[in-house]
Amino acid sequence: MNNQAKVTQPKKLLTIGGWDPCGAFGVPADMKTFAALDTHGMAVMTVATAQNSVGWYGAEFLPAEFVAQQLDAVLGDYGADGVKTGFLGRVDLIEIIGTKLKEYGVEHIVIDPVLMNAGGRPMFGPEVIEAYQEWLFPLATFITPNRYEMSLLVNGGSDLWEMTEPAVQDLFEWQKQIGGPQGEPAVIAKGILQNNGQLADFLFADGKWVMVDHAKIDTQNVSGTGDSLSAALAVQLALGHSREEAFTRASNGTAVAIGMAADWQLGQGPGPIAHKGFSNPC
Repeated sequence: MNNQAKVTQPKKLLTIGGWDPCGAFGVPADMKTFAALDTHGMAVMTVATAQNSVGWYGAEFLPAEFVAQQLDAVLGDYGADGVKTGFLGRVDLIEIIGTKLKEYGVEHIVIDPVLMNAGGRPMFGPEVIEAYQEWLFPLATFITPNRYEMSLLVNGGSDLWEMTEPAVQDLFEWQKQIGGPQGEPAVIAKGILQNNGQLADFLFADGKWVMVDHAKIDTQNVSGTGDSLSAALAVQLALGHSREEAFTRASNGTAVAIGMAADWQLGQGPGPIAHKGFSNPC
């Protein structure tokens, strides 16, 4: 006799992005975040990479037609309560993804615009930025660029790291310009170092900004942090939370996940975070 209690049907979350064979970045990080938050994770792969904790060795993009087939397979059957995008990198992929998300009427969309690496170097040409602006940003509930990507998108490269008043005004103006059917997308600035040594995440939405700060953790294990934060945002939106509440929960969960993995040494270089932390936010 089976006496096990039934489990409530989970929300369905889709990630669209790249595959990291070591499991620290991209689709693997997103799927771990989805699982930690008790949702059903689904994935459409755009690119397979060869990388590890000490180097980048190559990447192979999937044809846009096959990415479209994957999207039709998932969205035409399961549908999705929330979607996030990661490593896309090509105009034809961005266009087909934007077209399909609009076609299927996906409501909660988090766009993590992978345009520059952690050292601030561009990964793609300006045509990719233009494709994001045309096909994806108007559909977004959240956009989650890193420091360098935000500077590039908002004002062509001037550093927004210190969040000065002129920089903030530029950001709000940019939000108005890319507004779509869901209104102006919320934008998150991640990991801004404060004068008191704390690290802060900033949410810019609805003409105001909100800050959540955390103690800076001395660790190199932050691989996939941005991927996982954006995946957690998609989950929190799918669960019905407001943008501000989704931001607070995702930011706090990320801080816990970093702290839990601070002493890990899985490879020779920087390692991943502990995704279990998303289920125990501070």
